[in-house]
Amino acid sequence: MLVNEPIRPDNCNKARRATLHLFIGMQYPRAVVRKSCGRQTMLILSSASIFLICVWALIAFYTTETRPTTREATSHQSLNKDTDIYAKYGGIYNKNGVKYVPPTRSPYISSLSRYKDQLKYLDTSFFSKDSEKILKTLDVPFRDEMILGREAERIRHSAELQRQYEHELQRLGVPIIAGIGRGGHAPPNQRLVHLDLKGAPPKISYLKRLLPIFKSLGATGLLLEYEDMFPYSSSLRNLSAKNAYSTTDVKELLHAAAAVGLSVMPLIQTFAHLEFALKLPDFQHLREVPESPQSICPSLNASLVFIEEMMAQVVDMHQTTSLPTTSRDPLVQMMDIDDDLLTPNFTHLHIGCDEVFRMGECPRCKSRGTDELFLSHVRTVANIVKRRWPHLKIVIWDDMLRRMHTNDLQKSGIGDLVEPMIWVYAEDVYRFIPSQTWEKYASVFRTAWIASSFKGAHGEQLIIPPARRHLENNLAWLAVFQSEGARFSQGISGFALTGWQRYDHFAVLCELLPVSMPSLAICLSTVAKGYFNVEVGNNAIFSALTCPEPASERLIHRPWMELHQDSKLSSFSKCMFPGSPIFRFVHHLTAVTSETREYIDSLKYKRGWMTEYNIRHNFSSPIRVDELTADAMRLKNSLDTLANNANEAMHDVYDKWTIKEFIELHIKPLMDELNDIEKKGSILSQFKVWPRRPLPYQLERK
Repeated sequence: MLVNEPIRPDNCNKARRATLHLFIGMQYPRAVVRKSCGRQTMLILSSASIFLICVWALIAFYTTETRPTTREATSHQSLNKDTDIYAKYGGIYNKNGVKYVPPTRSPYISSLSRYKDQLKYLDTSFFSKDSEKILKTLDVPFRDEMILGREAERIRHSAELQRQYEHELQRLGVPIIAGIGRGGHAPPNQRLVHLDLKGAPPKISYLKRLLPIFKSLGATGLLLEYEDMFPYSSSLRNLSAKNAYSTTDVKELLHAAAAVGLSVMPLIQTFAHLEFALKLPDFQHLREVPESPQSICPSLNASLVFIEEMMAQVVDMHQTTSLPTTSRDPLVQMMDIDDDLLTPNFTHLHIGCDEVFRMGECPRCKSRGTDELFLSHVRTVANIVKRRWPHLKIVIWDDMLRRMHTNDLQKSGIGDLVEPMIWVYAEDVYRFIPSQTWEKYASVFRTAWIASSFKGAHGEQLIIPPARRHLENNLAWLAVFQSEGARFSQGISGFALTGWQRYDHFAVLCELLPVSMPSLAICLSTVAKGYFNVEVGNNAIFSALTCPEPASERLIHRPWMELHQDSKLSSFSKCMFPGSPIFRFVHHLTAVTSETREYIDSLKYKRGWMTEYNIRHNFSSPIRVDELTADAMRLKNSLDTLANNANEAMHDVYDKWTIKEFIELHIKPLMDELNDIEKKGSILSQFKVWPRRPLPYQLERK
């Protein structure tokens, strides 16, 4: 059609067709329609152009909106995020084209609804070990990427939780031990609380109140060391102290232990630490050396007879715990519980054998090597136990084995007879038990025990345990338990948290049990969990010790415990656990005795008017003397008040002998020194005239 051709109806129809073909992409020349069809044609053309522009805009919009980044395509951090995209666009993700193509009907919309419950369950178990297993059962796209994303998120989340946990440990003053934290290894199966009863026996009524507390903190049993507090009879009756427990007392304790589900492991010394027996005239002939009652001679037949009789009396009482009806607990009588049900689980016997300082010195023993003597004696005692009580397993302390050669231990056959209880009370366990020792033990023994401490390990005259050191010792042992347990074919059997009352029979009292209850609580709950619990809401320590739970407002500014500033745990003074009056009394006593010692030290070695020189020459200022002795009177009155209050604070827990010993040990010496200061001050104040200098020199040379 020519450009100059007049417009006719058929030409107009041709123009319309050309426009339509232009819209759908046909190749008609624009000149054909440039001047034809008038306004009608131009209107159609304009509408078509606008429509094309809108279509192109929509295509560009959806292409940009549905094109994910490379990070989004390869790292799906959340399953919900990906499923939201499916639900929103109802499409398929094309990994190669990296865009969503919305089909008419998406098969994934219906499939997602099928997995709604599974996805919801997956969210609730986000950090569980089953999350990967659940993902593998889902028939959804990008499953592998989702698994990797979940694992990466789990690791990141765990690291963040550990960071927060360690930050809270720092606030609380709790030592941070590598590998110890929430979500770590399982705690030891057996957790024993050691009750050292020698020389300061708590009343049985008090111990019975403690047993449910031990259980709530995670204890599974008791390690009972009676020494001279056991009610020996017959030829051994003189072994018992005058204030020893009665047979009824011991059986009541065993009944109470069985009632709360605690096992018992009696500890009987059979080599060293036999001072309570060898000090007596009746048994001094059994000593290794005449001048020392520390250890028994293993070469005497009489020694073995003595040891067997001692073990027999203790074992028999722990196997037969029936009580007379008049002595039974009223609640037990009312419930008519069979005595057999109140017999505690008794599977292990501890025969001691630690710190044998005097060995191989008597004429009968000195021809044999000390290692041979020790192993032979342990083997003999163990065979006695196996012969008489074959169901019992035997435990010994390990310290005498540490320096022995592996071949000697293996040849002795000791590994088939006993289980070592490895004890270290310091913070650095590997310093005393290096890796090669663990390797040696694992090649000899099928299993072993661990002994940590909660009191009685850091000073013979301490009256308050350093809780932070004890906690660090237990945390360090948990790390060793995790790393060394796999060496033994039967693993590590358990922990014994020791609480020594005296360092040996002749030593004075150290920390009393009621004063050490907070230390025991934080150590035992930590061992039971496998880590230190920093939380307040579900912390067994508060409920077990009947402590007021700190207000949440206070916790924002100060943590509930500050071991770095309060290692003596004086913050537990508000708790109302059994024996808490003694805890508060001893903390008050510590404050007064510290002030008194500082005063005496200052008077003798820092101030210049009541030194030994002044007193020896009767040469001082009366005004200064009166000023200095005024503090002595005040401190003496404070100590005198504490001595009078000691009986009131302690009588529910201890007998009069233990109370008197405590006063004589910790209060009387300071009062004597203050009385002496007052006396000397009074003498100095009597002088009214004094000689000219120089004063005579009174130190005589020899």
